[in-house]
Amino acid sequence: MNLKAIPLGKIILSILFFTCLAIFGNRLRRDFSQVHSAQAFINGEITSVRASIPGELELKSEKIKLSKQLEKGTQIGTIKSTVENPRVSVLRIDKQQLETRLQDVQQQISGVKQQIQNRNKLMNLFKQQSVSQRMLQLKYAHQEIKQFEGEIAREQARKKVAQRDAQRFASLAKEGVETVSRAENKIAEAQQASAVVKEAQSRIELAKLNLEATKAGLQLEINRTLSYPETRVLELDTELIDLKQQERNLSKQIQSIQSQLSITSKELQAQQSVSVLAPTTGAIWSINSQSQEIVEANKSIIQLLNCQNLWIEAFINETEANKLVVGQEAQINLTNSSNVQWKGRVETIRAGTGRVEVGQYVVEPPSEIAQRQLPVQVATVRIKVDWQKSLRSDDFCLAGRSVNVRFIESKSSPF
Repeated sequence: MNLKAIPLGKIILSILFFTCLAIFGNRLRRDFSQVHSAQAFINGEITSVRASIPGELELKSEKIKLSKQLEKGTQIGTIKSTVENPRVSVLRIDKQQLETRLQDVQQQISGVKQQIQNRNKLMNLFKQQSVSQRMLQLKYAHQEIKQFEGEIAREQARKKVAQRDAQRFASLAKEGVETVSRAENKIAEAQQASAVVKEAQSRIELAKLNLEATKAGLQLEINRTLSYPETRVLELDTELIDLKQQERNLSKQIQSIQSQLSITSKELQAQQSVSVLAPTTGAIWSINSQSQEIVEANKSIIQLLNCQNLWIEAFINETEANKLVVGQEAQINLTNSSNVQWKGRVETIRAGTGRVEVGQYVVEPPSEIAQRQLPVQVATVRIKVDWQKSLRSDDFCLAGRSVNVRFIESKSSPF
């Protein structure tokens, strides 16, 4: 074949044709080798706001509108109990009993406080009497000492007289003027006078010791007993200790009863009227109850869509699920709108969707086996999406919208 006879333009056209054919074939092969979703949609977290008590519902009409964004803690409405609630009857009885107990304990502590006040008055009175008695005892002791000092002075004078008489009669007896017996009697009288003086000195020393003991509030005489004021002071001190302990115990009872009463009152109020609050931030997905409607406890009032927790649920043929791995990239776009696209990654791959029920201890064969049918075996792929920016709540953050998912081939993929 003579290449020189072929025009250069035809050669170029042939090269372009085969190049385009190769590119088209490669793209066609890649499209056929990649996995596509049979069906997919945008899913999201839905939270139901339920009635905590039975009663008549009153909604905040200006806030309760479909797709309206509610912040966490926003008041949705109120529920007033209009039906017979057994818990309310129990709480009312409990509250009444607690109030009665509280009054009884308060009366008891009031009586104990009055007793403490009376005992303190008596204590002060007897303490004053004890002080007065001690002052009198001190005066008596001083007077007793003075009395003993006078006795000593008298006995010492007698002693001197007796000693002079004894000396004089002893001299006269030596001279023979007086008898020896008479002189001996005078000497005995002088010795007796000396003994009396010593005895008086001992008594005054003992009186001085008693004086010091009285100043210190002590007693030296064995047979001496406490005075009535002193005895009453000791008795009242013991009574006050017991009464103050009773007061502390009653105060603790009052605190405990008041705490129980507060809890019961709050629960009673909550059972009669309760505010309905948004438990989380979200857009209103559905309104399941209306104002002035009588709702049962735990009935759903509204549902909130959490626009911060959205993902893609994609359904694929189970035979193609083997080609996917967790972490694999995915390309997502809205159905009939290729302009809106996102990127995502595979989070989970779950097989047997709608065909088998995992976790049952006793299972039954799927209906398609009993009917001898061969249904399509489906796997569910959950995809985490990079939404790039917050979605608008006025269109429910696109929740429920259908999307197309194309899984991008990666090195970690089996194919």
